[in-house]
Amino acid sequence: METPERGLVLDLPAITIPTALTPETVPWALAAVVLLLILALRYKLWRGWRRRFDFFRRTEKPLLRVIGWMSILVSPIWISLIFLVFFSIWMLAISFGEAIGVESMRWHVLAIVGMIASLVGLLSMPLLIMNAFHAERRTRASEESYLTDRISQAVEKLGAERVVWRDNKQQSEPNLEVRMGALYLLERIGKDSQRDHIPITETICAYIRENANAPYIDAEATRQKEQDAARRLKIKRTELDASDKAACLTYAVPRADIQAAATILGRRSEDAIALEESERYVLDLRGVHLDRIDWTNAQLANAIMDDASLNGASLCVANLRGARLKNAALDGADLFKANLTEAWLSGATLSNAWLDWAVLHGSQLSLAKFQNANFSATELSFAAVKNTDFTDAKHLDEQQLAGTVGDGSTILPDNIITPRSETWTDKVLPSEAFFSLWRNVKKQAGMT
Repeated sequence: METPERGLVLDLPAITIPTALTPETVPWALAAVVLLLILALRYKLWRGWRRRFDFFRRTEKPLLRVIGWMSILVSPIWISLIFLVFFSIWMLAISFGEAIGVESMRWHVLAIVGMIASLVGLLSMPLLIMNAFHAERRTRASEESYLTDRISQAVEKLGAERVVWRDNKQQSEPNLEVRMGALYLLERIGKDSQRDHIPITETICAYIRENANAPYIDAEATRQKEQDAARRLKIKRTELDASDKAACLTYAVPRADIQAAATILGRRSEDAIALEESERYVLDLRGVHLDRIDWTNAQLANAIMDDASLNGASLCVANLRGARLKNAALDGADLFKANLTEAWLSGATLSNAWLDWAVLHGSQLSLAKFQNANFSATELSFAAVKNTDFTDAKHLDEQQLAGTVGDGSTILPDNIITPRSETWTDKVLPSEAFFSLWRNVKKQAGMT
């Protein structure tokens, strides 16, 4: 009788791993070790995770930010998988000696290799994620370094000068072309880098304050007017008194670089303005001389321009909401449809100014001078007009003034009597009482 053919059977001794743990207690032992490690390193781990949170928040790329937060959320699952793989490898190792036959051993080996590969994959996942974040961080640092170099070069060019010869004398003067190029470069950097927008804007404001800190006079036109005035009065030009000379004074248009800087400030985007508001930043242009500047449709809300000289400036349709213009000079300025809501114009001079269709809703106009100014369809509701001078104001009527808050100190045109309304009085109120009344009236109207 033939013996049936059987597969190869290896009679191998059982492999015994020396351990005092049973398969049932291994998971609990591993869990205890993990808990002990977490407790021992809790402070260091918490600081590390807190740095990771900050790192994810600073990441600019949305996809990486999502990957970072997802990695934090699935980290418990990741730890559980690592624990499961370790346990599986342990169980395969202690049962290796029980394998019978080559086929069973082969499957044991393949299972162990697969588990080891899975373990390597699981351990490498955090490394790959962190490598992506560090690569993004290096790229951002390189970009920031490049932007910093560009800003430094542009700021250096803001002081560029060139040598010219006049009357056989060597003189230096601003190199306007180079300076304008630097200003436009700063504007572009500010648009590309939200982080650098406010520092760049402040740099441009400082440039205007330093380079427009004195009147820019048209000497030739002023001399011609003085000669005409002297001829009309039949005296010598040198005999004109101070008032006549002041009347003949003619302001020149700003230098090209100053106009360029002012234009850059006036055309800031809505996103840039929203960023400034979130950071509570406002334009600081105190004491600047920007006579005859072209700020048509400019965005200058909340700008600080105390003691600024804006004579003959074009501010048509400009947004000056909440702007501070204390003691500012705006003689002959064009403020057609300008938004001056809640602006501070106390002590400002606006003689011969054009205020057609302008909005001065809730503005502070105490001590302001509006001699011969044009008020055609001007909105003046809830404006404070204590000690305000409206001498010879044109197109100003009682209906416009009825909505303002005023007292007997206000100088009205000869053809207008004191308005009869609850917000007006013939008496001269003390300043404290008057402005308390004004604030109450605004509060009742729902204004701040």
